[in-house]
Amino acid sequence: MRYFIIAIIVLVNFLIKSTILHHISVFGVVPNTSLIIIVCLSLLAGKKTGSVLGLILGLLEDMFFYEVIGVHALIYFIIGYLIGLTDKKVFKENLFLPFVFTVLSTFAFHVVYYVFMYFLSINVDFISLLKDIVIIETILNSVLSVFFYKQFLKLYRQPQISFGKK
Repeated sequence: MRYFIIAIIVLVNFLIKSTILHHISVFGVVPNTSLIIIVCLSLLAGKKTGSVLGLILGLLEDMFFYEVIGVHALIYFIIGYLIGLTDKKVFKENLFLPFVFTVLSTFAFHVVYYVFMYFLSINVDFISLLKDIVIIETILNSVLSVFFYKQFLKLYRQPQISFGKK
């Protein structure tokens, strides 16, 4: 049932990102909802779900939004896997956790993306990228991640009282 819900989340995210999210921007920057979903679900579900989810979301974005296929998929895969490694080692009810991991992953995403673009001979000015996009996107993603995480936490929270046989 969880995987079905995750598939619906991926589909809805893709539809929103491809249709209306580009019209809702703050200072010209759109929050990266795919990265937020990867961070939140990797924290809750672990490295396997996080890495597969990152790969799927990245491939979808690469195929429909960008010219180079595989860059977002690889970066999201690695982020999902690395954050998923903390699955059993952190207190999942803490809402500060997705905030911090989203800050780190947004910054890491842009640094690794810049490195890929550098080696693909695509000129990107890192200072202007940092000033104009990364700082604002990091703030947007981090604030939104708390709201996303609260909703996903309901999906992964185990019931405290069960009525019936075990």
